Amino acid sequence: MLRLQGNAAVLVIEFPTLLVQGQTFNRAAALLEKTGGLRQQLLTDDELAALLTKSGDNTETFFLGHDYTANGLARFFNQAERQSIALNPQELRLRQLLLDTSILKHEAGRYVAQGEQAVISFTSVHLDNPATPQDETVDALRRESILLHELSHGEFFTNPDYQQRSWNYWRKALTEAERRTFRQLLAGMGYDAGNEELMVNETQALLMHTPDERAFGPANLGLNAAQFANLKLRWEKNPAPQ
Repeated sequence: MLRLQGNAAVLVIEFPTLLVQGQTFNRAAALLEKTGGLRQQLLTDDELAALLTKSGDNTETFFLGHDYTANGLARFFNQAERQSIALNPQELRLRQLLLDTSILKHEAGRYVAQGEQAVISFTSVHLDNPATPQDETVDALRRESILLHELSHGEFFTNPDYQQRSWNYWRKALTEAERRTFRQLLAGMGYDAGNEELMVNETQALLMHTPDERAFGPANLGLNAAQFANLKLRWEKNPAPQ
């Protein structure tokens, strides 16, 4: 589904399972935002499997939802060709979908993003796999929370005013100690803490658009309910750019 965000578009993909979603996006996640990935190089299948094991995840749980700019995905597919990486069928299907929906265009031998567009994903409800130590459960609340969280990333990627508001909150409404707390939390969740834009984007999504407290709540930041509410209140009072 293409969802309009101002003058840009967000491609929203619902996958039937976390497995199919992971097969589609995990290698891109390792390139673009995961700790342990290589920022300038795609992981091979064996390297990706090793990273999953090292992080305590499996293909399903590496991320429960995904979000990327069109530029980031163009970079991913161009890098795959430079390295002669044999992409899996799900990655190839994604590439064709991005071409079919004009998120990407292939010209002069490379993939090019068509404007400030973005791609997000979530999954249908499904049960845990009891044969694995990880929890793959996606119930109705978790599904809704993941979708809201990812949609806020789409807003960040495609709405300059919202992106500026998020940066203002990070720089002006939070203290240095609070930024450090969010950065440590996100690093522990596997995000690249050296990517400041990623820290800003994930902070706004976690704080304001993740209603499932199993994923995020006051305890994650070591706060009580009143302190947590104050963080949210500061977001509400954080003015949008004029």
